[in-house]
Amino acid sequence: MTSLTGRLTLLFILVFTVMFTVLGLIIQHNVEQEFEKQDFKQLDDKLHTAAGLVTNLQASGKWTLVDKIMDTALGAHDNIMIRIETTAGDTIFSDRPFSSPFDNNSLLDKPGHTEHLSWRSDDQEYRGAALAMYEPKSVIISVAMDTSRQSSFLDHFSTRLLEVMLWATLCSGFLAWWVSRQGLAPLRSMGSSAKQITASHLDVRVPLERMPFELHNLTLELNRMFDRLQDSFNRLNNFSSDLAHELRSPISNLTTQMQVSLSQQRSAEEYRDVLASNLEELDKLSRMIADMLFLAKAENGMELPSSEEIRLEQEVEKLFEFYEALAEDREITLATSGSGTISGDRIMVDRAISNLLSNAMRHTYKDGRIDVDISTHQDNVRISISNDGDLIPQADIPYLFDRFYRGDRSRSHSGNESTGLGLSITQAIIKAHNGSIEVTSDDEGTCFILIFPSIQ
Repeated sequence: MTSLTGRLTLLFILVFTVMFTVLGLIIQHNVEQEFEKQDFKQLDDKLHTAAGLVTNLQASGKWTLVDKIMDTALGAHDNIMIRIETTAGDTIFSDRPFSSPFDNNSLLDKPGHTEHLSWRSDDQEYRGAALAMYEPKSVIISVAMDTSRQSSFLDHFSTRLLEVMLWATLCSGFLAWWVSRQGLAPLRSMGSSAKQITASHLDVRVPLERMPFELHNLTLELNRMFDRLQDSFNRLNNFSSDLAHELRSPISNLTTQMQVSLSQQRSAEEYRDVLASNLEELDKLSRMIADMLFLAKAENGMELPSSEEIRLEQEVEKLFEFYEALAEDREITLATSGSGTISGDRIMVDRAISNLLSNAMRHTYKDGRIDVDISTHQDNVRISISNDGDLIPQADIPYLFDRFYRGDRSRSHSGNESTGLGLSITQAIIKAHNGSIEVTSDDEGTCFILIFPSIQ
């Protein structure tokens, strides 16, 4: 596993190495250039002084005094050598012999022009300057400087500079490692907090106040994910408990009835009654298991078995015909208005609407009213199913679509008891159609709104 701290440290070391190398080369080059500049300036000064003396000596006719005057005027320099020679190469004056690489012909072609050269001879390094004079007498003056000591100094300087750069790179690498660890400390804190989250400690969250701005959104989303996980875990626990409770009652009824029927000899009619009662319980179990399987498919990316255009007003009329007898018995008025067309699975859409109509029938007052309104909008089609029964407590609304949630049983005005899965199934169907469901319950009544996407 690659360490992010290690990768950042290596990256910093690479950057510092390149930076220090470039900086060292620039320093080395500038120092050498400065030495060369100063050396040639000093050589030019001596060269032009000598040229002036030669001009004066030739003009005054004291050429025989050239040695004495040159020694006196130029002074003694351990590292500077001067030579004056004729154009034929005969030496007129030289304080010390040195080999000159200057091309006399080139100098004679450009009289008065100073040429600069650097060369190496007999393991010694030199810099020199030379010029040619035609008046009043043709001569070539050259000066040279032994730069071996400077070269030795530059070699030593380069070595020390390299050592400094190596130490600076090492120190920078350590600082880069320390800075990387400090910079990644919030991530370690995030990991430490996440590590504390277990099945028994789902309430632990990553503290936002310790996070830098760049990690604030990530931390926020991570905490939201933990919230969803905690909520899902709690729902799963509640579902397991509710499922056990829901299955226990019919199984207990079956067991009790069988035990009672087998406790003594009974007539065929009594056995028939027991079997009929058991069949009702088994039918209830079968419906509950079928509903649970449907929900399991829905929550695992259920795809629509088929998709076709559905005229919602026609489907509502069919369902009204189905519930017409029950509505007349309870003196409930069924009314529909509007129209709309969606794309989806007809059986599933009918089941979703039927579940809501069934709930409305169960909770509507006698002589009450159930209204179904279909409205078409630019982006969606809405089905509003409202009734004037007892209101849903606001505390129950967030949990209406949870499995086995029944809310206040006193709101029911019929003897039928639901499995507590109807609204969960309805929500799953709507989500499978990329829609949503909303519910309101206020002084105007209770209203469920199914929202389907429009046909594109």
